[in-house]
Amino acid sequence: MPNQIEILKLRILTCFLEMSQENCTVTNLSKTLVEEKYAVSRAMIALEKEGLLDRSDVRHPTLTPAGSAAAKKYAERMDIAMNHLIYEGVAPQAAQADARVLSLYCSDEIFEVIRGTEERYRVKHVLRNRKSFDGAVLCHSLRDGCYSLPFILYREHVKNHDNISMANEGFEHPCGLTVQKNMGVIRLKALPVTHSSAADGLKKSAKIGNLKYFDGEHYCDAERNGDFWHIPAEVLHFVNIGNDVGRVLHGSVCLKMSISIGPVHMPESVAIFTILF
Repeated sequence: MPNQIEILKLRILTCFLEMSQENCTVTNLSKTLVEEKYAVSRAMIALEKEGLLDRSDVRHPTLTPAGSAAAKKYAERMDIAMNHLIYEGVAPQAAQADARVLSLYCSDEIFEVIRGTEERYRVKHVLRNRKSFDGAVLCHSLRDGCYSLPFILYREHVKNHDNISMANEGFEHPCGLTVQKNMGVIRLKALPVTHSSAADGLKKSAKIGNLKYFDGEHYCDAERNGDFWHIPAEVLHFVNIGNDVGRVLHGSVCLKMSISIGPVHMPESVAIFTILF
């Protein structure tokens, strides 16, 4: 069971953001929050001891700088958690109650995951009427941040009834999408690929040594930084599939790549890089 006084303290903090200072008294807060006066008074005393509330003037308490920062943090978390739970099909009243618990007890790492999921839902709603668009439109709609996205590399042509490219083994899954000031970059981390040589049957291991992406007119060299390859998100073409919560934004771009140890193992071949947003 969640600690009720901790939940009440959170609710009081956010009230100071939403209500005028004159109304943030024990009496008014107890009416607004539908709580007993003694419970509100006890919670405010606890907030004062924690350095979040200044009660030097008991009739006109105010948030301290630390209290203001905490209130804004919890208010933002509440908004994100509420939207996330409602998108997942939770009834609004239950979502509000559970969002308070999530806002109070989730670690920053867990909340980043929730924030990323909520952002995906928001963008899908924003782009719901766009049947197709490029990666620049997606990144312009996203808030700055890093997003982990599942991806699949398909062969250009089906071989032996299979269109999954061996190149999937050559990259870490999922890939990353970094968005900053409406610009996005797809980041792929290269991994060793081990296969038997067609020449001598011996197992050999190597990483992708060359990667190019199609920009609509030409194949361009992807930027490389150690094991990481970077592709501008704007070159991806997206198709909007499905409806509402089940909506999928399917992005793709053609890539050319080769293994660094020579054409006998993997000559330059074309694969279709696809991500699911």
